[in-house]
Amino acid sequence: MIDTSAVDGFLASALRTLRSGGDVAWPHDDMPVWQSVWSRIDYHGIPLLLHSAKDRLGGWPIELLDRIDEEARLIVLWETTHFYAVKRVISALDIAEIASIVMKGTALAYAFHTEPAARRRGDTDLLIHPADKERARAIFRENGWYRRDDPHGLYSQEGWLHDAAGFFVHSIDLHWEPTDRPVLHDVLPIDRFFAQKEPVQALGRGAFRPDLATMVIHATTNQKWHAQHGYEAEEGRVTGPRRLMWSVDFDLMINSMTDADWKALIDHCSRVGIGPLVAEALLGAHKDLCTSLPDDAIAQLQSAPLDGGIQTYFSNSDSLSQFWLDVKKTRGIGKKTQLILGRAFAPRGHLIEKYPSAKNWPTLALQGRLLIETAARLVRRGGAS
Repeated sequence: MIDTSAVDGFLASALRTLRSGGDVAWPHDDMPVWQSVWSRIDYHGIPLLLHSAKDRLGGWPIELLDRIDEEARLIVLWETTHFYAVKRVISALDIAEIASIVMKGTALAYAFHTEPAARRRGDTDLLIHPADKERARAIFRENGWYRRDDPHGLYSQEGWLHDAAGFFVHSIDLHWEPTDRPVLHDVLPIDRFFAQKEPVQALGRGAFRPDLATMVIHATTNQKWHAQHGYEAEEGRVTGPRRLMWSVDFDLMINSMTDADWKALIDHCSRVGIGPLVAEALLGAHKDLCTSLPDDAIAQLQSAPLDGGIQTYFSNSDSLSQFWLDVKKTRGIGKKTQLILGRAFAPRGHLIEKYPSAKNWPTLALQGRLLIETAARLVRRGGAS
């Protein structure tokens, strides 16, 4: 088994050095086989960042450099085709007077990264007003997109796919809430995204992103969730407290922030009770990349109260516990009921994936099995409390 912490430390040090213009020699005596190092490069999402500076990677194994080159070519091709597919649909929404906000990875790629392809990701997250759902769906279909068979458990988003020249199938996650977790709806209110939007000129007419303070908070909650539940990589789902690409994101956002942005961040974090988690994320970027942080701002974020519900949500990675917290936070009996029924009566595709040995069972039997197992978990938890 490789020492992933040592590899991660080496890669963080390499990024710091490369971003400051230095050279990075391969530590021949300390590194494991190149395939193991590649798996961490892939996990951290930094192949193109390394490829862009490969003339400064002294003594790195040729096999590893070739693998980085191969991945970089695929990333650039993906980005090119993804850009045109996403730009067209955003423009079509704008022409139809449907406002949209680009979030997370694509917003970061086109607003802050010098080379958008360097911000590796698998899709684009696009936010619309809930009232525009049906019209937006029609626009997507008119522009060659089709619905994905979404995984079970999504509340406020759905996936749309688009075939690009036979090479890639591109994906947009269409949201009508900025986050799919009701516990965080007050932390990331939809009105804030539209009221304080900023243009993303590189994506053309109608493309907007959230303001910087909102993007920092959104990136914090996203990183925190993935640290609990993992992230898909070549070898499957892997977990870790941070990916280096997220630290690069934070570094770029922090270095773009004005005094007014810092004030907006501190004020909103104080109102919604998430300041300490934001401070933790920013300090993580400082640890990885030596990102310069204003001491006073970090102190204010650290000393701000942390909302009890948010603290509980992120301190317990059990999906069932988090689900019940989401139900409690959801407003309105109708929406609460919809969440519970959606959880209780999962679609057949999800159930077969969960119980592959029972793929010939009737759907009702599979749903019953899930309900019994969920009830058993609740009983065990009650007995242990």
